[in-house]
Amino acid sequence: MVRRVGGSVGSFNAESRVLGFGRTVIALAQATVFLFTPASHLFVPVGGDEVEIQCDSAVRSVTAYCLLDGTDRQIVSWIVLAILLVVASGLLPRYTSVLHAWAALSIHTSFSLPDGGETVAQVCTLFLVLACANDRRTWHWQAPRAERSHRGSAFQGIAWAGHWGLRLQVAYIYLNSALAKLSVGQWQDGTATYYVSRMETFGASGVLADPVLWFTALPVVALATTWGTIAAEVAIAVLVLVSGRKQLVALALSVCLHLVIVVQIGIVSFGFVMVGVIVCATARSLEPELSRAAAARRAAPNAVAAVRGPRG
Repeated sequence: MVRRVGGSVGSFNAESRVLGFGRTVIALAQATVFLFTPASHLFVPVGGDEVEIQCDSAVRSVTAYCLLDGTDRQIVSWIVLAILLVVASGLLPRYTSVLHAWAALSIHTSFSLPDGGETVAQVCTLFLVLACANDRRTWHWQAPRAERSHRGSAFQGIAWAGHWGLRLQVAYIYLNSALAKLSVGQWQDGTATYYVSRMETFGASGVLADPVLWFTALPVVALATTWGTIAAEVAIAVLVLVSGRKQLVALALSVCLHLVIVVQIGIVSFGFVMVGVIVCATARSLEPELSRAAAARRAAPNAVAAVRGPRG
């Protein structure tokens, strides 16, 4: 068992471009909130009182809006946005992962109108700090370095454990979501997607509103999509913990599920935060598949040329 774990730690790619891509997706999803929403809409008064950010705990006191208390919140939002864009660029992942976790914590503890993506990002970026602990590249778009001496450092074990923590967290998120739905009447009787698509705040809208409302009005479609969502979440929770190509099924299910959510009820930032998180969680299985596909594409022209033979 110890040898098996040691082999898993040693073979873990702490300089994964796929993991970097997932981090970029998460950061850009969070950045869209600041790009398209003014600060005045992120701190909405409740009950007529002016919004006050709670800075009474040790954790909250070090967040952006507490450290810069007294500064215009729009300026603070621009600072957090700049940090997210730096993270998305892939610069120094070992260090910007810490800034990303701080920005995610600042968002999670400050906004008065969260959409769910803030909580997921705040927890998962903490695991990404650990997962990036042994990533010593300048940019996370660079290929892993040829030398493997750094894989014997203590940071390699930290990175491996951080990635496993991320996988366990993702599994918990999806399993908890599926089990919570089972106690709600509309999910039990298969009508949840019918009612969700007609919600006043998050219901279907735009050019796709009419098709979505028409399809979800069909009992078979409403039943299939309601229970299909629960089944997909359970499958993702299980498969994200399994090694190999089965993780790619979890990735495909998650991407499809959240793209449907984006289209159906328009929670864009939440949907893409979840896509980025699942890409990070399945990076270990996704990266070799992408490498094999790239190698096959490079080999294809040579194979065609060999079949055709020299031309006289």
